[in-house]
Amino acid sequence: MTQNVSDPLCIQRASPGDQVEAITLLFSHLSAAECDRQVAKILAESAGSPPAGLWVAYRKTRLVAAGLAKVQPGRTAFVSVPRLTADETAETARELLASLVADLPRQGVQLAQTLLETDHGPQADLLIACGFRHVSNLLYLVGVQGSFPTSRPNDGLEFTGYKADEQQRMARLVERTYGGSLDCPAMDGVRRIEDVLEGYRATGLFDPARWIIVRHQGSDIGCLLLTDHPQSDQWELVYMGVVPEARGHGWGVAIARHAQWLTRQAERKRLVLAVDAANAPALAAYATAGFVAWDHRSVYLRMF
Repeated sequence: MTQNVSDPLCIQRASPGDQVEAITLLFSHLSAAECDRQVAKILAESAGSPPAGLWVAYRKTRLVAAGLAKVQPGRTAFVSVPRLTADETAETARELLASLVADLPRQGVQLAQTLLETDHGPQADLLIACGFRHVSNLLYLVGVQGSFPTSRPNDGLEFTGYKADEQQRMARLVERTYGGSLDCPAMDGVRRIEDVLEGYRATGLFDPARWIIVRHQGSDIGCLLLTDHPQSDQWELVYMGVVPEARGHGWGVAIARHAQWLTRQAERKRLVLAVDAANAPALAAYATAGFVAWDHRSVYLRMF
């Protein structure tokens, strides 16, 4: 029997029998090799069972849409915009995304995030229709080893490693650096600092030695959180901040240069980071330190 968009739409969580087809549809816009890699990666991460956030839409027995929400540490989820077969309409994507998102609070999620290549167009309209809002545009920056300091920068700052029993000290310091920050200000006060730090720890290969408290004349004035991505031979500057009363001294550049020096000591080729495109002071500091932009994304959030 011919099946078409007039057949009833059935939306449900993916089952073991349809998870491969669903994930393949989700990444069908990629090359065949990259699609296969993504399918294998997700199946490995979920131990062969359908991920809890994998949803599908059927018309009779035909799978016509798939969407995925990956729940992450810190009570967040990364949501992929649903993908459709060629004969489906945007309304199918909206119904599937609405069902997927409505299930997230039951999984303990407080914040859902999606990254798009642009802040307008059909995908952006779909997210907004499902309660997301555009909060910032990110620039992805990279510094390469050839531009890193060859000796430890002498800038008057003291960099001390984070210790396991200093969690409250680090939490208070990170929270203080958010005050008046131009980096995604829409996120201010949205999440508990404990959840924020849990998300930071889950990025890359965490090592507390790469979380650094920055001091000046005996006072904590900033923080530098780094992580390792061995598979891509690079470190990531997950977060860097200076408390409000210590800004205006050029210490952002000094902290970034210290991060580069540490990356060189670890013999990694690159140091990467993301920064709000509207954060002019941070962009100027990173440019002074030799970082250049290589990609961009628009950030959409849904808060519960």
